[in-house]
Amino acid sequence: MGSLSSRVLRRGGSRAVQEQGSEAGPGGGGAPRGSACYCRGGRKRKRSSGSFCYCEPDSEDEDEDDEGDEQERLLNTPRRKKLKSTSKYIYQTLFLNGENSDIKICALGEEWSLHKIYLCQSGYFSSMFSGSWKESSMNTIELEIPDQNIDVEALQVAFGSLYRDDVLIKPSQVIAILAAACMLQLFEILVVSVFLFLTLMS
Repeated sequence: MGSLSSRVLRRGGSRAVQEQGSEAGPGGGGAPRGSACYCRGGRKRKRSSGSFCYCEPDSEDEDEDDEGDEQERLLNTPRRKKLKSTSKYIYQTLFLNGENSDIKICALGEEWSLHKIYLCQSGYFSSMFSGSWKESSMNTIELEIPDQNIDVEALQVAFGSLYRDDVLIKPSQVIAILAAACMLQLFEILVVSVFLFLTLMS
């Protein structure tokens, strides 16, 4: 018999495509029974008799599940990317560039243009700004550093941790950052620093 062009069959809400070829039968040259075909969504099905491929859903809700998974992927992926870029934007714009700063912290000959709302994550600054201390109404604060182990780099890491989710602590800076975290009452940095310190000592 004459050759058949590619056909599309619809059955049970799923689509199957017949590859170009001849009808099955003696001498027809069609695909043998049991050969595989590929259906929409990358699922692999067995051929039925003849040259047509029938793809039936695994369940009645298969198509709905596929659509739900696709919608979930489309909804979640951009959101995660946006959060990641927002974190980087906050760190770069607010901390490194000091935009819209409402307070300056001076220590060890350096100056940081920061934001009270972020500094209040630190127990040290939270108490300073919420109490009756004179610093609560000041725009520039001279920070006294009682621990000689604290250096400028340690303060940079400590302040920066208030604007980002991840912090890089170099082994050579563990003691300095540990001291800064103790002074500023940064619990999470303190825990990580202690863990790294104990690891290096063991």
